Amino acid sequence: MENFDVNGVPIKVGDTVNVPYPTSEDQWNFEFQGSVSHIMDDYAIVTDGVGDCWCVEFERLEVETHD
Repeated sequence: MENFDVNGVPIKVGDTVNVPYPTSEDQWNFEFQGSVSHIMDDYAIVTDGVGDCWCVEFERLEVETHD
């Protein structure tokens, strides 16, 4: 099953993605750019620049570059 970002671009492991500014329900504190390390059923696991991993819904991500 293919998953798509906010712009309809397919998301794949290894992609660099932009993660949006958090809502009150999110665990991160600011918007950031990270790398997709895993694809789950409803979300991607995104690793940030210091190695922390975050679960983010596909439709909230924006693909910057494909691996």
